[in-house]
Amino acid sequence: MRIAIAATGTVLLGCGAAALALGLGAFGLADSPPFHPALVAFATESLWFLPVLTGVAEAAALGGQLWLIMQVRSAVQQWRPDLDARTRERAREAAGDLVADVRSLPGVQDVRIRLTGSVHRPRLRMTVVCAGDAVLGEVYGELGAGPVERYRRAVGMPDLPAVIRFRLTFPRPRRRRPRLETA
Repeated sequence: MRIAIAATGTVLLGCGAAALALGLGAFGLADSPPFHPALVAFATESLWFLPVLTGVAEAAALGGQLWLIMQVRSAVQQWRPDLDARTRERAREAAGDLVADVRSLPGVQDVRIRLTGSVHRPRLRMTVVCAGDAVLGEVYGELGAGPVERYRRAVGMPDLPAVIRFRLTFPRPRRRRPRLETA
């Protein structure tokens, strides 16, 4: 999705730059109109054409602005949940217990949590860093049965969805340095 948005933005930026250059006479067309004479004649004869074209352009711009607002709102909700202050305070208090409980599980090295979403659709995002030899099925089962369930009760959201991402770490093998033989 981001590639499509970037491509669309690049095309629109190029069109705007070309229109600006055309208006300033960069292509040697400063004396002639940029549009075909038949289109200019149609626009001058039909009084409805330019207002309809303006309305379509304004509707497209309004749609783009609404879409942009929704994207910004979604990004903000990932970093700061749209919850009331009391729920945020309970979540902050319960977060320390959740982190301590998860770190005490076998095979878990580190954990990061974040409560995200809106009032109507909150969710708990967790990134659990485990050793490479950890049994993820057991860690996942322990998370759902213990720490996550206690966090849900502490926050007062029994149906809070939890998104758990696992990251494995493997010890790096030590590289043997070649011995220099001296004569």
